Amino acid sequence: MHTLFKLPFIFLVVGGCIGLLLRWHFVSPFPWLNYSYWLHGHSHIMFLGWIFNLLLAAYLFNYSLWQKNRYRVLFWVIQGLLAGMLISFPLQGYGAISICLSVLHTFCIWLFTVWFFRDVPHGWSSHSIWCARISLLLFVLASIGPFLLGVLKANGLGNSPLYYNVVYYYLHFQYNGVFILGALSLCFKWIESKHVTLDSARSYRSYVLLLVSLFPSYFLSILWSKPAIIFNVVGFAGASIQIVAFFYFVRLLWRVDIKVTKYARMLMQLAIACFGLKCVLQLISGHPVVAQMALEVRPFLIAYLHLVVVGTVSLFLLAWCIEMKILTLRSPMAVLLVVTGFFGTELLMIFGGVTVMSGSALLLFLFSCLLVGGCGIFAFRVLIPSVHQ
Repeated sequence: MHTLFKLPFIFLVVGGCIGLLLRWHFVSPFPWLNYSYWLHGHSHIMFLGWIFNLLLAAYLFNYSLWQKNRYRVLFWVIQGLLAGMLISFPLQGYGAISICLSVLHTFCIWLFTVWFFRDVPHGWSSHSIWCARISLLLFVLASIGPFLLGVLKANGLGNSPLYYNVVYYYLHFQYNGVFILGALSLCFKWIESKHVTLDSARSYRSYVLLLVSLFPSYFLSILWSKPAIIFNVVGFAGASIQIVAFFYFVRLLWRVDIKVTKYARMLMQLAIACFGLKCVLQLISGHPVVAQMALEVRPFLIAYLHLVVVGTVSLFLLAWCIEMKILTLRSPMAVLLVVTGFFGTELLMIFGGVTVMSGSALLLFLFSCLLVGGCGIFAFRVLIPSVHQ
């Protein structure tokens, strides 16, 4: 069964190496490299090949779906489509082949969602199943965005504010919705497997409030276009609800008494801290001055995206894999490399956005090497489990 998890880790390392290539491009540009094409490849592989792919494997593992032949066939079809995107996006960006592969991937996830709802009994007491269902529904909701982009581009609106707002719609519901609710599903399932009784009311409030907050907080993503002030107010309200959801979740975990391995505990604590910081940043981004700053200073936007995708989601997924014995660490080296690389790149992007730093591109590349190197060790532990013996 653990073979399921090897492919997401392969995509993690490959996507990370593409990120390193893009970092080095700012140090010593490659004449042959089309930056936007490779960036699309990097983002698709990290979003779909690493995070969502691991969530998909976890759902197959957690709910004993891998025994059904149709799920196995669908999973391997999805891997083939991801491999195709890994090749096509760096070569052509959003070209015909890339678009076809992305559409087919989306249809496969829609099919998986239908099967999951049919084959996994929801059960009012299983918060993990509820969160898994919500995450899949949010994927379906988010996937409407790319189809709308095609319509807008066909009508000559490829560079309009509406076009970019749809792009942010897709991103928002993916990393704030699909990924966070998916991580919560894994967290709840892990706690349930320990036969620990959760406070049902707080569990319910944490993810329902988080779901509710998703819709108004989307408006924080469109403040760059300077809409009416009411959008700031609605977005701020959504971020406030998210803060309350985070409060309920932390109080819930505070009362859970489960023995956690030291490396997993460290990663989980950092992931929760990053999630809390992310909630606070979204709250203050409702202020027009902060929203304008985020628009004008691109490193801030990238640092925020990495805070969610790497700091919150990826660190948690790595901790979950350790706890589920998908990988075993004998030393803290991988954890130290990932954590040092992540915080180093975050600080450099923040301070680099505030001041002009000499050699910041090279430093970013070096810290990114640490991050990818740590991920490589994690992947090695998954791909070659015999070294654990």
